[in-house]
Amino acid sequence: MFSHSAYRLAAVLSVILLSGCTSSLSDPGPMQQFSDVIRSYDSTLDKSERDAAITDLKHEKERQQAQVKKVKNAPQAN
Repeated sequence: MFSHSAYRLAAVLSVILLSGCTSSLSDPGPMQQFSDVIRSYDSTLDKSERDAAITDLKHEKERQQAQVKKVKNAPQAN
């Protein structure tokens, strides 16, 4: 008695699980290239992004150095 119920429960659960998997496997949309899919997870920069970041950092460093010089050359309060 118990074994028949267990077999039925196992059969029902396996059908439910497999039907959920099959509905997620079929994707009607076009396949994407791996490089396009992985790009969203990739945190590295390409050459143009890297050059832009380096330029931004150089400009920021120059701005900070100019501000330090300005503060050093400012008259001291007594």
